[in-house]
Amino acid sequence: MIGEEQISLSASAFVSDAIFFMKRNNIRRIVVRDGDKIYGVFSVDEALHHILDNTTDVRLVDAKKKKPIIEESLDLKRIVKRMVEENSDFVLVGNKIITEKSVVSMFDWKDVKERVSDISNEGVTLPPYTKLFTAIEIMIKRGIRHLIIADKKPIGILSSRDIVFSYGQVSLSTEISNFIQPSLVSVPCYLEVREAVNLMLSRNVGTIILLTLQLNCLP
Repeated sequence: MIGEEQISLSASAFVSDAIFFMKRNNIRRIVVRDGDKIYGVFSVDEALHHILDNTTDVRLVDAKKKKPIIEESLDLKRIVKRMVEENSDFVLVGNKIITEKSVVSMFDWKDVKERVSDISNEGVTLPPYTKLFTAIEIMIKRGIRHLIIADKKPIGILSSRDIVFSYGQVSLSTEISNFIQPSLVSVPCYLEVREAVNLMLSRNVGTIILLTLQLNCLP
Protein backbone atom coordinates (compact mmCIF):
# COMPACT_ATOMS: atom_id res chain seq x y z
CA MET A 1 0.00 0.00 0.00
CA ILE A 2 1.37 3.37 -1.01
CA GLY A 3 2.01 5.99 1.66
CA GLU A 4 2.20 5.98 5.43
CA GLU A 5 -0.26 6.55 8.25
CA GLN A 6 -0.71 10.22 9.06
CA ILE A 7 0.84 11.41 12.29
CA SER A 8 -0.93 14.44 13.69
CA LEU A 9 -0.80 16.94 16.54
CA SER A 10 -3.43 19.19 18.00
CA ALA A 11 -3.54 22.75 16.69
CA SER A 12 -3.13 23.90 20.30
CA ALA A 13 0.35 22.30 20.55
CA PHE A 14 3.43 24.49 20.22
CA VAL A 15 5.95 24.58 17.39
CA SER A 16 8.56 23.26 19.84
CA ASP A 17 6.26 20.29 20.55
CA ALA A 18 6.01 19.58 16.81
CA ILE A 19 9.79 19.70 16.39
CA PHE A 20 10.30 17.26 19.27
CA PHE A 21 7.53 15.02 17.91
CA MET A 22 9.03 14.95 14.40
CA LYS A 23 12.45 14.08 15.76
CA ARG A 24 11.09 11.32 18.01
CA ASN A 25 9.17 9.75 15.11
CA ASN A 26 11.86 10.54 12.50
CA ILE A 27 9.39 12.25 10.18
CA ARG A 28 9.44 15.50 8.21
CA ARG A 29 5.74 16.40 8.38
CA ILE A 30 2.91 16.50 10.91
CA VAL A 31 -0.76 16.99 10.12
CA VAL A 32 -2.17 19.77 12.31
CA ARG A 33 -5.75 19.00 13.24
CA ASP A 34 -8.45 19.01 15.87
CA GLY A 35 -10.81 16.10 15.39
CA ASP A 36 -11.83 15.97 11.74
CA LYS A 37 -10.73 19.53 11.03
CA ILE A 38 -7.34 19.77 9.31
CA TYR A 39 -5.58 23.11 9.73
CA GLY A 40 -2.60 22.28 7.54
CA VAL A 41 0.67 20.39 7.46
CA PHE A 42 3.66 21.52 9.51
CA SER A 43 7.03 20.37 8.20
CA VAL A 44 10.74 20.93 8.71
CA ASP A 45 10.46 23.75 6.15
CA GLU A 46 8.18 25.76 8.43
CA ALA A 47 10.20 24.73 11.48
CA LEU A 48 13.29 26.37 9.94
CA HIS A 49 11.44 29.69 9.73
CA HIS A 50 10.37 29.52 13.37
CA ILE A 51 13.83 28.49 14.58
CA LEU A 52 15.44 31.39 12.72
CA ASP A 53 12.81 33.85 14.00
CA ASN A 54 12.98 32.43 17.55
CA THR A 55 9.23 31.84 17.54
CA THR A 56 9.05 28.17 18.49
CA ASP A 57 6.73 29.12 21.38
CA VAL A 58 3.92 29.84 18.88
CA ARG A 59 0.97 27.45 18.83
CA LEU A 60 0.54 25.39 15.67
CA VAL A 61 -2.82 26.98 14.93
CA ASP A 62 -0.95 30.29 14.44
CA ALA A 63 2.27 28.84 13.00
CA LYS A 64 3.36 28.72 9.37
CA LYS A 65 1.84 25.69 7.69
CA LYS A 66 1.34 24.19 4.26
CA LYS A 67 -2.24 23.95 3.07
CA PRO A 68 -3.58 20.38 3.10
CA ILE A 69 -3.72 18.83 -0.38
CA ILE A 70 -6.47 16.22 -0.17
CA GLU A 71 -7.18 13.48 -2.69
CA GLU A 72 -9.79 10.72 -2.60
CA SER A 73 -7.94 8.13 -4.67
CA LEU A 74 -4.69 6.20 -4.14
CA ASP A 75 -4.18 6.11 -7.91
CA LEU A 76 -0.51 6.99 -8.45
CA LYS A 77 -1.10 9.05 -11.60
CA ARG A 78 -3.78 11.17 -9.91
CA ILE A 79 -1.56 11.75 -6.90
CA VAL A 80 1.40 12.85 -9.04
CA LYS A 81 -0.91 15.13 -11.05
CA ARG A 82 -2.12 16.83 -7.86
CA MET A 83 1.44 17.23 -6.59
CA VAL A 84 2.46 18.92 -9.85
CA GLU A 85 -0.66 21.09 -10.01
CA GLU A 86 -0.36 22.23 -6.40
CA ASN A 87 3.45 22.35 -6.35
CA SER A 88 3.28 20.16 -3.26
CA ASP A 89 5.55 17.38 -1.99
CA PHE A 90 2.70 15.52 -0.30
CA VAL A 91 -0.96 14.55 -0.72
CA LEU A 92 -3.38 13.41 1.99
CA VAL A 93 -5.57 10.44 1.11
CA GLY A 94 -7.87 9.22 3.86
CA ASN A 95 -5.63 8.49 6.83
CA LYS A 96 -2.55 8.22 4.59
CA ILE A 97 0.07 10.78 3.65
CA ILE A 98 1.68 10.26 0.25
CA THR A 99 5.04 11.98 -0.13
CA GLU A 100 7.52 12.42 -2.97
CA LYS A 101 9.53 9.55 -1.51
CA SER A 102 6.42 7.35 -1.58
CA VAL A 103 5.89 8.15 -5.25
CA VAL A 104 9.53 7.57 -6.15
CA SER A 105 9.57 4.19 -4.40
CA MET A 106 6.37 3.07 -6.16
CA PHE A 107 7.20 4.26 -9.67
CA ASP A 108 8.53 1.75 -12.22
CA TRP A 109 11.85 3.26 -13.36
CA LYS A 110 13.03 0.46 -15.63
CA ASP A 111 12.15 2.30 -18.86
CA VAL A 112 13.65 5.65 -17.80
CA LYS A 113 16.91 6.10 -19.72
CA GLU A 114 17.88 9.65 -18.72
CA ARG A 115 21.14 10.23 -16.90
CA VAL A 116 21.26 12.01 -13.56
CA SER A 117 23.09 14.88 -15.26
CA ASP A 118 19.97 15.47 -17.38
CA ILE A 119 17.79 16.32 -14.40
CA SER A 120 20.23 17.58 -11.76
CA ASN A 121 20.32 21.07 -10.24
CA GLU A 122 23.39 23.06 -9.32
CA GLY A 123 24.05 22.67 -5.60
CA VAL A 124 24.74 25.48 -3.15
CA THR A 125 28.12 25.02 -1.48
CA LEU A 126 29.23 26.50 1.84
CA PRO A 127 32.55 26.26 3.71
CA PRO A 128 32.49 24.29 6.97
CA TYR A 129 33.05 27.41 9.12
CA THR A 130 29.72 28.93 7.99
CA LYS A 131 27.40 29.73 10.89
CA LEU A 132 24.16 27.81 11.20
CA PHE A 133 21.94 30.89 10.98
CA THR A 134 23.53 31.77 7.63
CA ALA A 135 22.84 28.28 6.31
CA ILE A 136 19.20 28.52 7.42
CA GLU A 137 18.81 31.93 5.77
CA ILE A 138 20.15 30.53 2.49
CA MET A 139 17.87 27.49 2.63
CA ILE A 140 14.82 29.68 3.21
CA LYS A 141 15.79 32.25 0.58
CA ARG A 142 16.57 29.62 -2.08
CA GLY A 143 13.71 27.29 -1.13
CA ILE A 144 16.05 24.31 -0.79
CA ARG A 145 16.54 21.60 1.83
CA HIS A 146 20.14 20.56 1.25
CA LEU A 147 23.48 22.38 1.22
CA ILE A 148 26.86 20.98 0.26
CA ILE A 149 29.59 21.44 2.87
CA ALA A 150 32.89 21.72 1.04
CA ASP A 151 36.53 22.36 1.94
CA LYS A 152 38.10 22.38 -1.55
CA LYS A 153 36.00 19.27 -2.21
CA PRO A 154 32.61 18.11 -0.85
CA ILE A 155 32.88 16.68 2.65
CA GLY A 156 29.24 16.50 3.69
CA ILE A 157 25.61 17.40 3.17
CA LEU A 158 23.62 19.63 5.52
CA SER A 159 19.87 19.02 5.41
CA SER A 160 16.97 20.95 6.87
CA ARG A 161 16.10 17.83 8.82
CA ASP A 162 19.58 17.79 10.41
CA ILE A 163 19.06 21.35 11.59
CA VAL A 164 15.52 20.93 12.89
CA PHE A 165 16.30 17.68 14.69
CA SER A 166 19.21 19.42 16.43
CA TYR A 167 16.95 22.16 17.79
CA GLY A 168 17.69 22.85 21.46
CA GLN A 169 21.08 21.14 21.28
CA VAL A 170 23.09 23.73 19.33
CA SER A 171 22.97 27.49 18.91
CA LEU A 172 22.47 29.37 15.66
CA SER A 173 26.09 30.51 15.88
CA THR A 174 27.32 26.90 15.64
CA GLU A 175 29.51 26.17 12.61
CA ILE A 176 27.96 23.79 10.11
CA SER A 177 31.06 21.59 10.30
CA ASN A 178 29.39 20.11 13.40
CA PHE A 179 26.70 18.65 11.14
CA ILE A 180 28.95 16.69 8.81
CA GLN A 181 27.55 13.17 8.51
CA PRO A 182 29.28 10.13 6.99
CA SER A 183 26.38 9.81 4.55
CA LEU A 184 27.75 11.78 1.61
CA VAL A 185 26.83 9.80 -1.51
CA SER A 186 28.43 10.73 -4.83
CA VAL A 187 27.79 9.20 -8.25
CA PRO A 188 29.20 9.69 -11.74
CA CYS A 189 27.09 12.06 -13.81
CA TYR A 190 26.53 9.43 -16.52
CA LEU A 191 24.66 7.18 -14.07
CA GLU A 192 21.10 6.43 -15.19
CA VAL A 193 18.29 7.89 -13.11
CA ARG A 194 16.84 4.47 -12.27
CA GLU A 195 20.18 3.40 -10.78
CA ALA A 196 20.43 6.63 -8.80
CA VAL A 197 16.91 6.16 -7.43
CA ASN A 198 17.71 2.61 -6.28
CA LEU A 199 20.88 3.88 -4.62
CA MET A 200 19.08 6.69 -2.79
CA LEU A 201 16.35 4.37 -1.56
CA SER A 202 18.82 1.73 -0.40
CA ARG A 203 20.99 4.30 1.38
CA ASN A 204 17.95 6.24 2.66
CA VAL A 205 19.31 9.61 1.52
CA GLY A 206 17.45 12.55 0.03
CA THR A 207 20.18 13.89 -2.21
CA ILE A 208 23.33 12.78 -4.02
CA ILE A 209 26.41 14.58 -5.33
CA LEU A 210 27.24 14.35 -9.03
CA LEU A 211 30.83 13.96 -10.16
CA THR A 212 31.00 15.97 -13.40
CA LEU A 213 34.67 15.84 -14.35
CA GLN A 214 34.45 12.81 -16.59
CA LEU A 215 34.62 13.44 -20.34
CA ASN A 216 31.75 11.05 -20.98
CA CYS A 217 29.45 13.40 -19.05
CA LEU A 218 29.51 15.89 -21.90
CA PRO A 219 26.34 16.16 -24.01
